[in-house]
Amino acid sequence: MKSSITQWVRWTLSLLIFSISLPVFAQYTDMDAINHLGGPQEFARRRDELAKKLKTGTLILFARMTTPESNHYREDNDFYYFTGLQDPGAVMVMDMASGKTMIFEPQQSPRVKQVYGPNLLSMAAEQQEKLGYKIVMPIDAMDQGLSFAFSKETDLWLRLEFPDKADGARGESGRDYAEQYNHPYGDPTPGDRAALMKLAQRYPAPHRRDVTPFIDEMRNIKTPQEIALVRKNGALSAAGLKDAIAHAHAPMYQYQIEARADYVFRNGGAQGWAYPAIVGSGEDVNTWHYFSDRKEIEPNQLVVLDFAADLDHMTMDITRTFNISGKFTPEQAKWYAVDLECQKAVIAMLKPGNTYEQAADAGKAVFEKNGIEKQWYGWPGHFVGLATHDVLRATGPIKAGQVVTVEPIVEFPDKQMHFRVEDTILITDNGPEIVSSGVPKEMGEVEKLVGSEK
Repeated sequence: MKSSITQWVRWTLSLLIFSISLPVFAQYTDMDAINHLGGPQEFARRRDELAKKLKTGTLILFARMTTPESNHYREDNDFYYFTGLQDPGAVMVMDMASGKTMIFEPQQSPRVKQVYGPNLLSMAAEQQEKLGYKIVMPIDAMDQGLSFAFSKETDLWLRLEFPDKADGARGESGRDYAEQYNHPYGDPTPGDRAALMKLAQRYPAPHRRDVTPFIDEMRNIKTPQEIALVRKNGALSAAGLKDAIAHAHAPMYQYQIEARADYVFRNGGAQGWAYPAIVGSGEDVNTWHYFSDRKEIEPNQLVVLDFAADLDHMTMDITRTFNISGKFTPEQAKWYAVDLECQKAVIAMLKPGNTYEQAADAGKAVFEKNGIEKQWYGWPGHFVGLATHDVLRATGPIKAGQVVTVEPIVEFPDKQMHFRVEDTILITDNGPEIVSSGVPKEMGEVEKLVGSEK
């Protein structure tokens, strides 16, 4: 018996007449990035793997609805992971039994195509197939088909947990939603909540099931192509920080350090930032996520530089701490050494066969030895991938293919001292690989690097 989705496709296509439009690719969908990640066949493989896990029912994933303010468009991570597309307003509908995938997109007027470029729907059929899609339909045909497919009990797979983004984990997006909920004039259905609510209202028969755990399991272990991008971005992001530190001197503004690194990122092919730059100094140095970067840095102040690139939808996370005058004071040197010792102790444990709890205990022991155990907050880092704070928590067995940061923090706010040495680590069968090693962290090398290119 054919699935209802398959019957719906034939029924819907029989009603639609499509015009062939401009023979150019969509503005935001990046064919180079798709090829770097293994080509359309790799995204099809991911969809097939997910279908085998879910087995029955229909999956719906939504792209972002709008373009961001004053920045390049970056697609919803989960939608991108399974499609490679970057088209605002797109929806992926997939039948688990057959593996058939349909893309629904807003119908563009000729003027919209002229001004913003064509989306996938506006492309010629051969171009759609080149990107891996044989069935692309207008978004206003979607409910006609859903009403047919969901007229009876079936499984409807949705991402019921929060989305993540380049610079925020799922839980952080949830916090952003909470701020909207709690504001008397906030959006009662922020982000993707409106789409989920409308589906529940319109189609009560299917059983809503959460696809998020299955997505997170897949995203947590990086593919060979993703690993190659992690290494490439590690080298690029490290080069940006190294150049910024080499040109650091007092007096200068925080944003000038940011600008140096940003130029290296963009000039090296990055589409954007993994997160806004943190260049903290003086009274701002103890603000962990200080994003303003507008203050002038004075002689002998500590600088915390936390910044990395977003390359082909793969993020990175690196932090270095240095004295703007090029030499740590004796007290600064003492605590920098403790922070670095802790980081190295944790990294040394990042091998398959160990657990993240064991690795954390190795770092905690360094804090205890130096009498600052109250500053230990648990695992000193997070997974990295499509999001800087990527899916899942670093707990349990350490697995090859995971990418994780190690960033212990030692700080004394009353003295305006904050020390954070952070690297991104690829877990391999042979142990940890520091992909951000291109920027020095040994104390003497850091001091030698500061201002060396003045």
